[in-house]
Amino acid sequence: MICRVQPEIFAHFPQFFRGVVAARGIDNSRSDPQAARLLHEQAEKIRDEVPAPAAHPRLAAWRQAYHDFGVDPAKHPPAIAFLVQRICDGKPVKSISPVVDLFNWISLRHLVPSGGDCVDDLMGDLTLGLAEGGERFSSLGRPQIVEHPDPGEVVYVNRHSNRVLCRRWNWRNADFSKITRETRSVVLNVDGLTSVIGPAELIEATEALALAVLRSCQGVVSTHYLDRERPEVEILKLAA
Repeated sequence: MICRVQPEIFAHFPQFFRGVVAARGIDNSRSDPQAARLLHEQAEKIRDEVPAPAAHPRLAAWRQAYHDFGVDPAKHPPAIAFLVQRICDGKPVKSISPVVDLFNWISLRHLVPSGGDCVDDLMGDLTLGLAEGGERFSSLGRPQIVEHPDPGEVVYVNRHSNRVLCRRWNWRNADFSKITRETRSVVLNVDGLTSVIGPAELIEATEALALAVLRSCQGVVSTHYLDRERPEVEILKLAA
């Protein structure tokens, strides 16, 4: 499997940096009180440390990035901005499964978009690039409704199947690649714009996520990094 960021993304956003955690043979089926605790404790810190989400530079940078590729962040907010706003509005963060809890914990700890996908049945590539318009997308919880991204929209897509895993960069995930308690193989992303967060911190966040997944779910875990100098990486076969 290849993870890549297409050149068009770096042409518009040269400061983009992506950490990747690949894991196979995991056990995501058991509850992990420690993962849930990390998530809930970090959510409590957010209420104290980010009293005005709209003003925080890391969240503002993503809203500006959305503006720059033609998306209204008020209508389609970046995932991290949406999550932080919910917390600041007093809404609880639900524990879903160990892997999901852990990438949400990292997302809140560093105020960066972090998410992931089940890749048990995927082949070929995971590509962040510009949509052509014919790709297929069914959002989380609505698998029966098929949408097509706008041409030029930033999408995370499996070109092998032409199915979109996430629309508008990190706005909304697909149902077909959602991580469940039966998931055995995952690819998780930690995204950053180095204008507001340094590569060293993004690497630290990625490594912390990898170690937490290994502790909680076992399996074989590896980390990889993508930037304008390294836009593509081959990861080991993920089938357990």
